Amino acid sequence: MRKAFSLMYFRIMSTNSRTETTETIVSRAKAAIEIQQDTLDLIKLELGGGFAAAVHILTGAHSIITSGLGKSGFIARKMAASLTSLQFHSQYLHPVDALHGDGGFIDSDDVLVAFSKSGETPELLRFTSLAKAAGVRVVAVTARRGSSLGNISDAVALAPYTKEIDDQDLLPTTSTTSAMIVADLLTVCCAEASGGMMDRLSKSHPDGAIGAALLRTVEEVMHSGADMPTVRAADVLSKALIELTTKAMGIVCVVDDQDMLLGIITDGDIRRIVSLGADVVNEIVNNVMTLNPITISPESTLHEALTLMEKRSRQISVLPVVRGGKCVGVIRIHDAVRINL
Repeated sequence: MRKAFSLMYFRIMSTNSRTETTETIVSRAKAAIEIQQDTLDLIKLELGGGFAAAVHILTGAHSIITSGLGKSGFIARKMAASLTSLQFHSQYLHPVDALHGDGGFIDSDDVLVAFSKSGETPELLRFTSLAKAAGVRVVAVTARRGSSLGNISDAVALAPYTKEIDDQDLLPTTSTTSAMIVADLLTVCCAEASGGMMDRLSKSHPDGAIGAALLRTVEEVMHSGADMPTVRAADVLSKALIELTTKAMGIVCVVDDQDMLLGIITDGDIRRIVSLGADVVNEIVNNVMTLNPITISPESTLHEALTLMEKRSRQISVLPVVRGGKCVGVIRIHDAVRINL
């Protein structure tokens, strides 16, 4: 009887969900995103001395133990994994397991990061109290100011939220987003404060996209030799057009007889020149080239190349590669991204 009722209820709910319009579904999703955005603003507003104190405690730890129950436990696991990838001694410990012997390895120079939305989770409070009694410093990540967990902790990194995204304000969604963001902020700020973040990542991520970005150099993927599009300053612009077309790099490097870089001409420059009514066939390269272009060295990493091209008010898609003033190649953003994939 109960099973039959459950099946009937499921069919009714499924039918109702299918009758909702696309506009209704999309509107609900957009409203949920706005709730999440409001929570981001709240997190930013709450950042202060408690967060900074938490970072200082983490940077001085021998090992970092993270703990939490339920959804908070998943976030704690993720933080431990992120810290480990940055070469910090870190691991997740379930609070119940900790109360049954698994916390025996914790020492007084370790730090416990305890996650709890309410700050009142009994098992976590018990574990935290025992850790404190052993001399372990505790960082609480909780949504509630003045919670029991916060009151017994050495520092509190608040993870505030406006409301959960469901109509009943029950399912952990916005609150878990907030806790995850605060966990990531603690992790990154701890790594930056400890120095050598790129070096840490390059050692712990020899493979994959991160390894490719941090360990592979521009010289490994740049276009050089016969593939490198070049012209001389005294050449006519039509020759630069031929180089742009045949080499298809989006750039022509203007060099002297010793291959020293003098300037560049890009596809965008050609469009601008045409719009101004210049003589594209007979104009001299020296008169229209861009002087002092942004360049990169062949020893730079792909990460540095991507950052140089992307982190700008106006992104650029290709760079001349220069060593000692001499143009030795070009690298496109497509080349770096392809290697990362």
